[in-house]
Order: sequence, then C-alpha cells, then structure tokens
Amino acid sequence: MQNTGVQLGAGPKRATQRKQVGRQDSQERWQQILEVSTDLFRRKGFIGTSMQDVSDAVGLLKGSLYYYIRSKEDLLFEILKGLHTDGEEIVASVQFGSDDPIEQLRLYLKRCAVFSGANHARLVIFQRDFENIPEDRRKEIISDREMYAQTVQRLMKEAQAKKMVSADMDLSLASKLISSAITSTHEWLRPQGRRPLEDAAAEIATLLTDGLTLPDAKPRRGAKA
Repeated sequence: MQNTGVQLGAGPKRATQRKQVGRQDSQERWQQILEVSTDLFRRKGFIGTSMQDVSDAVGLLKGSLYYYIRSKEDLLFEILKGLHTDGEEIVASVQFGSDDPIEQLRLYLKRCAVFSGANHARLVIFQRDFENIPEDRRKEIISDREMYAQTVQRLMKEAQAKKMVSADMDLSLASKLISSAITSTHEWLRPQGRRPLEDAAAEIATLLTDGLTLPDAKPRRGAKA
C-alpha cells in the first residue's frame, strides 16, 4: 500500500484545531468590535453613531457585523455590562471582617480610582448614554452599580462597630458621598496625567478615608494594594 504520509486520526484532530482557531479569531474580532464601538460612542455619542460607522471602522460588511450583535442597543449594553463586570473584581478583592476595615476601605477606594481613571471612555458612555439601553435591561446594570456603594457602607459599618468612626455617622449618606466622589474621578484622572495614576489614586483614597476616622483610630498609610 502506498504511504501517503497522512497519519491515522490526523483529519479529526486538524478539524478540531481549525475550530479552535476559528473560535479564537471570532473572539478577537468581537473584542475589536467592542473597542471600536467604545471609541465611536465616546466621540460621537450613541445617537450619532450608526452600525455602518461601526462596520466601516472594524472593516466588516454591515451584514457580517450582525453575526456578532443584533442591534446598536445590544452593543451599548455589552459595553456597559462589561464595565461593571470588570468592576466586580475590585469588590471581590475586599477583605471583609479584617482587623482594620478603614485600611480595607482605603485600598478599595484606591483600586476604584485607578479603575475609574483607566476606564474614562466607558464611564463617559455610561453617564451620557445609559438611558438608551432598553428599560428592561437597565435593571441588570443598576443592580451591579449599587454594589460599589454597598461595599463602602459595609466596610464603614465594620469600622463603626470597632469604634473607628463615630457612632453618630450616617453610613448611608457617607457611603453615597464617597462612592460619588470616586465615580467622578474619571472626568479628570488619567493614566497619562501629571502624576502616575497609582500615586494619584492612593492620595485620593487617603483623603477620603482620613476624614472618617476618630482621632485615636487613624488608618495606617502606605500599605500595598
């Protein structure tokens, strides 16, 4: 029998490899669509951007774009849902029940400020274009957004129990104020700013937490994130 040089079983294996490459290419293209759409929505706004704009910028036929996404509203939802999904990692890093909840709060706020500065485009889109997401899908993102203030309030409650902050402090009011302050940093904090982003974020977090503590319960500074 003539030896063709083809190994037994190579066909199915190569087919599997082709499928894996295809999935990888598809995922890379999807990531490109998200990045391009984020830039377009930031610069032109959701209303001012068309699906044709997206397909032209990505280098796809408009019909091919619909293989990845059904509508412009779905694209906006995926961008903003991704923003809050990424933020969940910051919340997951918090050590609740520690000996020093104020220090945990400081580290948490630092990470949030870094995240805010590094995600200027998506946060601009969130503030300006969130209302363009269908109402039934907004609730999913709103519930994710609330976790940030809830994390601040939970840490402050722990600090209050340890008599590190005043027992008379309105924790709901304070947590909303702090969360709003951190969220707004995307408007002026940038990775390419005058100061390194990590340094600026650390000082912001310290300024916000130092004003909370009682004189004999100041948080430790300089701990690494």
